[in-house]
Amino acid sequence: MKVIVDIPAEVEQALQQQLGGDLTQAAKEAMAVAWYRAEKLSIGQVAALLGISTYEADGLMKQHGVVVPYSIDDFKQDQITLDRLLGS
Repeated sequence: MKVIVDIPAEVEQALQQQLGGDLTQAAKEAMAVAWYRAEKLSIGQVAALLGISTYEADGLMKQHGVVVPYSIDDFKQDQITLDRLLGS
């Protein structure tokens, strides 16, 4: 799906000065952070949306002051996965 947003030239220039780089990517990141914060996306969905790893998505959330929840169930699942991978 493509989303097209018209931005006035002066706003684009201001954003370009503040954000630099690729405004399309910056907009996607802002959208992903907002939707994750609102509990509309999981960290895996954020990673898929941005084409990055879940580790990188976690880092992005931390950069924006968003705490990524990690429950006891998450920990137990990670233990099971680690045991399986290490053959324990």
